[in-house]
Amino acid sequence: MADVGKTDVFERLYTERFRAFAAEFGEFVAYERDRGARDLGLHLTHKLSSGKERLSSALCWFQMKGIMASSLPKKAFEKADEVKLSLEVKHLRYWFLQPMPTYLVVYVESAAIFLIQNIQDYVAKTWGKAILTLAQKTATVSISRNSVLDEQAFDLLLTRSDIKEWVRALETDEESARLCRRDYDLIWHFGTATDRKVKHRVDYWNWQSKARDQFFIQESPIGGKDDWQTLREHWQLQSGVSDLEDAYAYLEFLALENAEDDEMWDDEDAEDSPILTLSNGDVVVGVDCGGEFFQFVLGARLNELGQQLFESVSTLEKVGLIEITRGIREWVSIAPWHHRAV
Repeated sequence: MADVGKTDVFERLYTERFRAFAAEFGEFVAYERDRGARDLGLHLTHKLSSGKERLSSALCWFQMKGIMASSLPKKAFEKADEVKLSLEVKHLRYWFLQPMPTYLVVYVESAAIFLIQNIQDYVAKTWGKAILTLAQKTATVSISRNSVLDEQAFDLLLTRSDIKEWVRALETDEESARLCRRDYDLIWHFGTATDRKVKHRVDYWNWQSKARDQFFIQESPIGGKDDWQTLREHWQLQSGVSDLEDAYAYLEFLALENAEDDEMWDDEDAEDSPILTLSNGDVVVGVDCGGEFFQFVLGARLNELGQQLFESVSTLEKVGLIEITRGIREWVSIAPWHHRAV
């Protein structure tokens, strides 16, 4: 009776652990024979409100590696900025030349986590075409300790694929497709405002006591008592109204008296109140909330770009590439540590 080696046991355990986690995000695919220098494929899916899933155009290939706790104890891992491992140059060449990226997934046993890296991008940045003539059998590859394979990583993989798909479907540029992918629910709410007889505003809290600002993008029925419901709460580190205008390039922000809104904001103490000047020249008088934050209320509506994006969103919904969530209630936070790539 043959023994199963310690390394084989370790590989089996971390592979099954990966499968158990990744199964939430798509359908597995595999080669009938191990000839592709890639262990597993995952066809990512979109989750639908019905409980069903829709296959996306994202087919991701993963090459699995593991580092035993005996080779990298937890304390050593926590002190390191990255982990290193040796890979065969012939495999690096193969992954570099493929039309579809391969993701290196490394299981760190001592920390019980997976790290992920786009190995195709890594080879391109590290060696480029020189990898094709590299005169050695193996090469050292580094992967950041912070590049954790988690739910956000899978969402980033799905987002990248969706943007490419939408550029083709809409015959548009990548930036427009990126905005549609990020905000299609919000764009739909603004684009259908007239039909649904609602109006929109942004309640902006410019914090004086914290290193962030808050923007509440809100909706209320027209004609009745104002009942403002927050569609999105947006936090941003050390931001300002210019950051809001940059982040939502498809919206026009106005002082309420210029926004065809029934409300008129009249502050008798305007001379002592905080003032906000929008890029279009509108001046908004705010309220000093006890020195903690300044509050400004802005009108908001789709601009020309927004109208174009709404047409794109309508097309994407019609062909079944997106599902609109009516009455969204979401929260986003933007800070330097939230930016990552996979």
